[in-house]
Amino acid sequence: MIFSLSFAWRQSIRHRLSVDLVGCVPGFSGCLFLLAVFVSPAAGQQEPVLSAPVLTAAETVRGDDSDGERTAVRVVAVQPFVNISQDTAHAWLGEGIAETVAADLEALGYLARLVRPARVLLPQDSVVISAEAAAVTLGREAGAHFVLTGGYQVMGSRIRVTAKVIDVQDGLVVEAMTAVGEVDEIFVLQDQIAVALMPLATVQPTNPPMPTRGVGEGEASAGESSASFGGSGNQDMVTRGGFDPAGELILPEVDTGDRDDKRLDIRRNEGLSDSRPEPIVRSTSTAGVSLTPAAGVLANRPRVAVERTSQPPTIDGTLDDLVWQQATRITDFVQMSPVEGAAATEQTDVFIAFDSTSLYLAMHAYYSNPGMVRANRVDRDRASFGDDTISVYFDPFLDQQRAFVFTLNGYGVQGDSLLGGGRGFRGGFTGVPRGDRSWDALFDSAGTLVDDGWIAEMAIPFKSLRYPATDGMHRWGFQIARSIRNKNETVVWAPVSRDVSGFLPQMGLLDGLTGLSTSRNLEILPTVTAIQAGSLDRTNGGFGEQSQPEGGVNLKYGVTSNLTLDFTYNPDFSQIESDRAQIEVNQRFPLFFSELRPFFLEGQEIFDIRGPVTFIHTRTIVDPRYGGKLTGKVGKTTLGFLVANDEAPGKVDDPTNPVFGRSANTVLGRVRYDLYSQSHVGVIVTDRGFLDSYSRLVGADGRFQVSPTASVDFAVLTTQNRDLDGNETSGPMFDGGYRHNGRNLSYSTSLYSIAPDFDTAVGFVRRRNIRRVRSDVGYRWWPESWLINWGPEFDYGRSWNFDDVLTDEEARVRLRMTFAKNISFSADVRREMERFGGINFWKTRYSYNTNVNTSRVFSFGGGFNWGDQVRYSSSPFLGDGVSGRMFMGLRPFSRLQSFININTSRLLDPLGESEVFDVKIYRAQTTYQFTDRLLLRNILEHNSFNGTLGANVLFTYRVNSGTVFYLGYDD
Repeated sequence: MIFSLSFAWRQSIRHRLSVDLVGCVPGFSGCLFLLAVFVSPAAGQQEPVLSAPVLTAAETVRGDDSDGERTAVRVVAVQPFVNISQDTAHAWLGEGIAETVAADLEALGYLARLVRPARVLLPQDSVVISAEAAAVTLGREAGAHFVLTGGYQVMGSRIRVTAKVIDVQDGLVVEAMTAVGEVDEIFVLQDQIAVALMPLATVQPTNPPMPTRGVGEGEASAGESSASFGGSGNQDMVTRGGFDPAGELILPEVDTGDRDDKRLDIRRNEGLSDSRPEPIVRSTSTAGVSLTPAAGVLANRPRVAVERTSQPPTIDGTLDDLVWQQATRITDFVQMSPVEGAAATEQTDVFIAFDSTSLYLAMHAYYSNPGMVRANRVDRDRASFGDDTISVYFDPFLDQQRAFVFTLNGYGVQGDSLLGGGRGFRGGFTGVPRGDRSWDALFDSAGTLVDDGWIAEMAIPFKSLRYPATDGMHRWGFQIARSIRNKNETVVWAPVSRDVSGFLPQMGLLDGLTGLSTSRNLEILPTVTAIQAGSLDRTNGGFGEQSQPEGGVNLKYGVTSNLTLDFTYNPDFSQIESDRAQIEVNQRFPLFFSELRPFFLEGQEIFDIRGPVTFIHTRTIVDPRYGGKLTGKVGKTTLGFLVANDEAPGKVDDPTNPVFGRSANTVLGRVRYDLYSQSHVGVIVTDRGFLDSYSRLVGADGRFQVSPTASVDFAVLTTQNRDLDGNETSGPMFDGGYRHNGRNLSYSTSLYSIAPDFDTAVGFVRRRNIRRVRSDVGYRWWPESWLINWGPEFDYGRSWNFDDVLTDEEARVRLRMTFAKNISFSADVRREMERFGGINFWKTRYSYNTNVNTSRVFSFGGGFNWGDQVRYSSSPFLGDGVSGRMFMGLRPFSRLQSFININTSRLLDPLGESEVFDVKIYRAQTTYQFTDRLLLRNILEHNSFNGTLGANVLFTYRVNSGTVFYLGYDD
């Protein structure tokens, strides 16, 4: 049984108003923007002020639209920026910044006018007037809705630019920001200022010169109410930019209705007046507007401003809390599949709010036919296998390298995972990537089936996440995805295109998170395990039993908001599900078994380097006595450090053996520096020592996204080893490749080289002494009807050993097809040469795979391979082989699920038509969910080759993701 105790402490933080945008990489569109909001400056601090200006009036109406109507525009008066540092060498920057920002605002659809005051007054002037008052006067005389004023300060090679937008009608500051960077990056900073001021598009100027044009067919016109929640008349508080059908960037229009709604307050600050009505904002398709590449991730993505609540909701799966009537509401979703970019066929409402401790989300998934709902009561992380779900994705560092994923089904069953950068859309896959489900977070959820669909709520504590440390506003990457299994439909909030290979770069933005709690997560999880074990003695018929009580402790501590320390002593993994059986007969290379133990799973994505070798495979730490791990991110640097003591090598029966009672020590280190979107460089170091032996690895790797659909990656490593007899070996390895993943055309080429003496005691090396080159190309058509997509693929590869002898050659042609109603099919034919025992064997093989999941109650699928197969033995020959797998899923009602799997492999000797072997492994796993917390799992497994029958029964009572009681029986 496992029980958890959590402590938290808080620290008060004061704020002032500004916005920090840092970490932009010149030349790349993927910039890291940290948006921070603070409270007003300390008392007594003065700002530069302006004398009375001299200027002319500006137009407030621009041209005719396509319907011959005149369209209202927002007029912004831009003043030259004040040289706060009074450094004459940089005096020219004030005019330059103002001119560039004005031009960028024009590109964003404003009517911007550069206006110059009569003179600039600094605080030392004898007569000082209010800077805001001077700016308001300036804007009124210009006939502007807003006036933009600011200053800059040069400190060595760094520059800090501040900007403030004032509504000239009431003199209120509606937006303020700060951009910090290198002087050499001033042009990038200027563009960032203009993009960061895009919220102006959502501000309704007081007494505008004329109403905006209608919002289009099928939508409410200006001043009219759109879809409301609970009859309140509140509208969707979402600021969106996205792509219209032509693929151009679109910006939001403003509903000029005079409605008092405070769910979208772009000032987002207690220090600013709240007296004026707030705007009504709707997502629409307006004319395309292009932005500079420096705009980065902000340029063309939807954004939403989340509202703070003073009254947290009760997480019970209903929408009767007051907070949901005031929360930010999202209703605009588009299909990712089956018809990319089309409107969603079912309505979805998502509500978002937050306080200092947690982020709150509510979801209402509507169905025109409620009989389509697929929802089952299952254990944690199991809802994504066949259920309708809604998932939310958070990228707190806004670096497009990693996202936290939280998923709920109609019963509120929790799922959580980590999605790494570079995850794209391969083949005909039509859903969204889910990520690594081994990551677990503590959060609350509940769900209820209702007449028109289902409703779910969740509360995510901020201390369960990792995010940048800042005392201002947080700007996170954000996405929502809903799956409707009966229609094979996936809809998303931020539009996703398969012409961009990555999922994370296509997320939207979540704004407005301020004043988050600084409490640190501390979890103490003691474990107590009582085991009664016994076995039958076949010599005397006796049944020997022994009791094996065990105790241990696990500790997790949030060192900072983005660094986590884990420690374990004598961990217990008895509740871990057994490895899925694999057929070991006639295998030329070792089989890989995945890590299942929670301590090693968390943070494993940091240590992961994709390639032909698993450089860190923690299953090599067989029986840890203790272990410690530090994982997280500091700035752009992701780090992981693990130490463990392994008692397994010293567990021998002979006390005179030198290794008796001795343990091995393992140290693993990984550092990765994020360059830009989905791109990084990193280093890895591993060491395992046992007595006088050691195994060490050191290497570097990198991944570079060179276009929206193409990437280049590499890894260069070397190992050094010394065994217990003192024999030393060493060997290098190289891996590299180029990959292009487009909506239609995909291709790649790769090569790797693994030396004969390359080895690591903490990794998994399937094959050594090999140099391999491989290329593939595929094309996919998208009818997006009953046949969603289909297309052929071709790949070719060759391998040599280090004696330049050709050891493998293969060519394969494959056809893939994805149909509506969750049906997929693929088939291929391969011609291969495999060299074994000094003989070149030429083989022809065929295979097919299918998957059918059209019903909530029943699903099935599988695949078979048949053709020529080498018998790996001292006297090898070419036989007739058949191997395959089949599965079937049964869900007769929501609480009961059963999955049956059959793996088979058979080989015939063609000379005598004799059977060499015939192996079948049957596995049935059944779960019954008594309540939301209590479940029973039963696994039955039979291996026909060795005649074994295994049974495993486990009762689980789950309080939350970290507090669980287990009672099990294994035979």
